[in-house]
Amino acid sequence: MEVSSPESPGVALARVNVAPRTQASTSDILVPRIEASSRGTSDCMAAKKKRLPKDFEELLAKGDLEALQKVFDSCLVDARGGYAKQTALAFDECPAELTRWLVARGADLGATDTWGNTPLHSQAGSRRGCVDVLIELGADVRSATASIGTPLHSAADRKRVANATALLAKGAEVDARNKEGLTPLELALRGCSNIELAEMVALGRVFLSAGALRTPIMGTYVTEIGKRFEFHRAGFASDHVAAASEALEALYALFEVAPVPRRVLHDGTSTITVKSTSWQKQHAELWDMLVPSSGAAATVQGEVIRIAGRLGRELDGNGGINWDQGFVAMARAFLAHVESQKPLAEAPLADVRHIVDGLARKGAGDTRRLAELAVVWVLQNPLPVPLGKPAYTR
Repeated sequence: MEVSSPESPGVALARVNVAPRTQASTSDILVPRIEASSRGTSDCMAAKKKRLPKDFEELLAKGDLEALQKVFDSCLVDARGGYAKQTALAFDECPAELTRWLVARGADLGATDTWGNTPLHSQAGSRRGCVDVLIELGADVRSATASIGTPLHSAADRKRVANATALLAKGAEVDARNKEGLTPLELALRGCSNIELAEMVALGRVFLSAGALRTPIMGTYVTEIGKRFEFHRAGFASDHVAAASEALEALYALFEVAPVPRRVLHDGTSTITVKSTSWQKQHAELWDMLVPSSGAAATVQGEVIRIAGRLGRELDGNGGINWDQGFVAMARAFLAHVESQKPLAEAPLADVRHIVDGLARKGAGDTRRLAELAVVWVLQNPLPVPLGKPAYTR
């Protein structure tokens, strides 16, 4: 038999016979039972929000645990927030107490964000991330749901030595390969910047001590790291260059790679000569010789090479996303330079004018031809010409 509950519309009270502890007879009690309704869910579940409040990161920064817990009075424990649409567990400022509290209430340790990162992936890649609590609570250290790979790939990519060490200690696969076929250590080396050299050495030692294989591509990546550093050595911050150089030497030794020769810039006065024979290799040789790590070159010859390279990298390598009047001014300066001193012959000069016109009008043109003709002009003007102040800042 059923009767209605006046306090809870939509909930029926079912009459159930229960044998009491002290009497042989039975008595009737009423227990609630959820009825199907047009809403399809209970009122309390319908009230829970799927999105975290916009100020959730501000609340995390304040660190008020009670205020953070109160958020989940109205939000699901797996509610999403932030640009990556991640759960609270993935925020690097999520305190251990809140992490435990959420997991105890059913928060999903394997919930993924836009890029397939679990909370452990996100925390592993963060400088402030805490992987120990997530691992203790059961997070999968070998999860490969993310586009980057496993949580160890995430830690390696961002050079988080402590996080990588913790993951390896808890069973992370040291040579797991991601969708690109890269191990965590290969990924770390491929993306290593000049300011990460010291961290890369420490990370390399951790991985190799844990049994990571040295692969041929690692040597290639270390050489590329060396080339990048040597190109920028002259412009590197004076108070950091010695430490960075020392770390680079350690990296060469760790991966048994021959050091990259130090870059020698042209003195700005002697005759410019090249050893290469193809224009592509000549352009690269002249770039290394004449183009500084940042800003305009000291000579017109260097600037002609730099402009051709910058225009090509922006349009062909970057899709023209940053194209603006600064690049147009560079293109026009290029034309003025190759018309000066001993100018290009009329036919190639006509090519330059046509290309520069296209760059100015619609941001499109044959930048490879410009690079080729830049080499031609420099080789027929081998005596350096000082460059005045450019009319552009790129």
